[in-house]
Amino acid sequence: MLETILVPVNKEMQRVPVLTAVHLRVYRMLENGTEIHTIASNRQMRRAVNDLYRLGWVKSSDERYS
Repeated sequence: MLETILVPVNKEMQRVPVLTAVHLRVYRMLENGTEIHTIASNRQMRRAVNDLYRLGWVKSSDERYS
């Protein structure tokens, strides 16, 4: 499960996701063209890919090539 923190946004407190170094490393790898199935070979990386997908930061393989 992705952790969240409360931060002030426009005079209102909102929950925002906390991205770890693993999330950022996965995102960089995807931006550099590494295939999702290659990155998601272990549990920690697969969880980070799933978190980024749920946040809308990455698309599934099918969506990327449409």
